[in-house]
Amino acid sequence: RIKAIESPNKDDDTQWLTYWVVYGVFSIAEFFSDIFLSWFPFYYMIKCAFLLWCMAPSPSNGAEFLYHRIIRPFFLKHEAQLDSVVKDLKDKA
Repeated sequence: RIKAIESPNKDDDTQWLTYWVVYGVFSIAEFFSDIFLSWFPFYYMIKCAFLLWCMAPSPSNGAEFLYHRIIRPFFLKHEAQLDSVVKDLKDKA
């Protein structure tokens, strides 16, 4: 999905691809930390508000913000390593 976002052909799906990339990263982080976070009061309400902020159809939605500030720089820094891991997994499959 990141490769599709970074492609030169920008269509209407960029907003939703960005959202799903952010949601995927959030889901992975939540998988490892959910046992601790669920003990916080109003965690599920905050999670719901966070996901709504990420989906908001506005120019300053959360998915765009998080993608451009955190995920994209990390991906660009480690792109070669990630491509190598994906290639190795494809070869093994």
